[in-house]
Amino acid sequence: MSKIIGSDNDEPLVPFVKAIKPCGSQVLVELLTQQELLNTRFSVGNKRDAGEYQGYIRAFGPSLKKEDWGFDVGDRVVVSGGGVPTPNYDKIERERVLMEPHSIKAVLEEE
Repeated sequence: MSKIIGSDNDEPLVPFVKAIKPCGSQVLVELLTQQELLNTRFSVGNKRDAGEYQGYIRAFGPSLKKEDWGFDVGDRVVVSGGGVPTPNYDKIERERVLMEPHSIKAVLEEE
């Protein structure tokens, strides 16, 4: 936990995040890195082109009816537009964002 800088107080400032649960109709998408999209281990930077967003569905908000949208947790998808960044609580390389379901444009079938 974080502590107040310069304080002798051992009380944490705020607890650490341990999970993300989308609210309402939000969808939690874990975006693929540029290296994953290009199938390379070379560093290609973090800048994303607008047409190259792909990721995996990780969770749904409670008011979203999955059957109405055609995708499910674990599906690889193409997304359009930006999402709301979420805390990187487990220090993975992939960015996670919250999105509206209409931002998910297609499900990709993997080999």
